[in-house]
Amino acid sequence: MNASGKPTLKINFVDFWKNLDKLDNYFSRLLCERYELVISDNPEVLFYSMFGKKHLNYKCKRIFYSGENAGADFSECDFALTSDYNADPRHYRLPLYLLYFSPERFVKPEFDAEAELDAKKGFCSFVVSNSGGKVRNRFYEKLSRYKAIASGGKYRNNIGYRVPDKLAFIRDYRFCLSFENKSYPGYTTEKLVEALFANTVPIYWGNPIVQKEFNPDAFLCYHDYPSEKAFINRIIEVESNKELYLSYLKAPWCLNNSLAEQYQPDSVREWLCQAIATSITPIACKPRSIMHIIEHQHIRFKNKTRRGNW
Repeated sequence: MNASGKPTLKINFVDFWKNLDKLDNYFSRLLCERYELVISDNPEVLFYSMFGKKHLNYKCKRIFYSGENAGADFSECDFALTSDYNADPRHYRLPLYLLYFSPERFVKPEFDAEAELDAKKGFCSFVVSNSGGKVRNRFYEKLSRYKAIASGGKYRNNIGYRVPDKLAFIRDYRFCLSFENKSYPGYTTEKLVEALFANTVPIYWGNPIVQKEFNPDAFLCYHDYPSEKAFINRIIEVESNKELYLSYLKAPWCLNNSLAEQYQPDSVREWLCQAIATSITPIACKPRSIMHIIEHQHIRFKNKTRRGNW
């Protein structure tokens, strides 16, 4: 115990994205409520992500995080937070969008939907830099045959510049093409959320069970239709019917107009603190048997192959 009255906890972060602030990020902000955090090369707890293998050099309790389409490999970590629906008690579901936006932001405020619609200047927006999404790219081409789509990202840019404010840009259009890079159950990034927050109607593909957490009346979901033709016909129908369009625009973003309790900071913090307090022999300190190595290789193969389109 130190002067703050909180126990000291030595932690570190490796294999994350560039420029991660080790003392000011989603996890450190949660934990500093309970602990006096110290960044250490000899940590008690290591947080790591999927962008490297430095975590293998640490012989301590390891907690894996990924907002990408990558599951937990419990042959390398003791606990994990990913977008998967994984019932293992060592796992906690934490979709990527929770690192972008605080839970209170998901409560839809009152607004004038008709005025919002009147202010929109175009059909559909699209802001993408990654050219690798085959389903997304194909659908962009097909929907563009109906009406031009304003592309403000690096990929297929047709407005002459890269948009500096994504939400402001997509708010000017009635729809936003909000496709993930890949489709996998639970894998939901910021793409759908940004379109909802911009008060437009998202055209979504990605997580086939996304309606477990977001209101299906607030967006158009590719996975609800038997074919791309049927989906495009529905988009055209919604655009052609003002009252139908407004019903989507007015709908709450989340079921019950709020995120589930498990996504609230207090719930995530409680799980993290329990994981940290749990007395275990870290996986990094256990002997690796032949069967353990085979199991590890099998898990890595599954995580690699799951990245294909659902």
